[in-house]
Amino acid sequence: MLTNPRSGGNKKGLGKIYNILAQWPEVLHREASTLEGMTEALSFFSQNGVELVIINGGDGTVQAVLTLIERAEIFSKPPLLALLCAGTTSMLPRDVGIPGSATKGLSQALRWAKSTDSSLTLRPCPILRVQRGDGQSTQCGMFFGAGVICQGIKEFHRGVNPMGWRGQIMPALTLMQMLLAILRKNHDKVPPLSTRSRLDGRPAEERLNLFVLISTLNRLFFGMQPYWGTEENAPLRYTEVAAEPKYLFRVIPSLFRWQKNRYATPENGFVSHNIHEVQLEIEGDFTLDGELYAIGQGPLTISAAGPVMFLC
Repeated sequence: MLTNPRSGGNKKGLGKIYNILAQWPEVLHREASTLEGMTEALSFFSQNGVELVIINGGDGTVQAVLTLIERAEIFSKPPLLALLCAGTTSMLPRDVGIPGSATKGLSQALRWAKSTDSSLTLRPCPILRVQRGDGQSTQCGMFFGAGVICQGIKEFHRGVNPMGWRGQIMPALTLMQMLLAILRKNHDKVPPLSTRSRLDGRPAEERLNLFVLISTLNRLFFGMQPYWGTEENAPLRYTEVAAEPKYLFRVIPSLFRWQKNRYATPENGFVSHNIHEVQLEIEGDFTLDGELYAIGQGPLTISAAGPVMFLC
């Protein structure tokens, strides 16, 4: 088990987690909050033949682990991953992890490891591989976003959260602020994103967008499913929305139902495809599982990696 003590759900203490672990002395447990520490922890697990890694941390911790497993080849055979809802928002565990509190999820995962009962199942899921044109290291994750998505994350981190709320309350408030800015056409708060995309080797297309997102998750925040691509057997879901789309507020309800709205057409500024790879040229920054990164020089190449096996 790998714990990030700095994740949103762990900042108030790990007493209950350690009480559970005290009943399972055979479990190898390491705490780490830096990439170096996580590398050491995963190497230790690999050397000891670990086949299931429980991640007690936020989405950024999961993203770091996925990157290390894919890039560093620490394990000869990738381990099973069990994700606990221990972050501030925990978008990834809500889709490919164990729902409920971190303590409940930990107990379930440990019981499954001992008896492989039917309370949990294994789910293979591809992940994203993000490669930068400037030669910087490859990163892996499950949700890529740019444009207003990054602006929303910045607003989220600037926001005051005196109650220490976790879950989806603060993201919901941030989303409402972003929608209001879009409605008012406040380009200072939601500046257009110049996008040049090349999907699966097709001719490149240039647009001004509100946002671009690419994901392997079935559901995002609030159960959102903003995908309506029709291509079969393509692991990545790609969606972009134009800077000034038509009928935006008529399309929004369909984003929660994974079905195409009759207004969600390219002519109205809504594009969604299932793809294998995209070459993307954008300016500014991007987010990978909630963490913000600078673009650097050259286009990004985003493709599928994995699959990774999740216990959920």
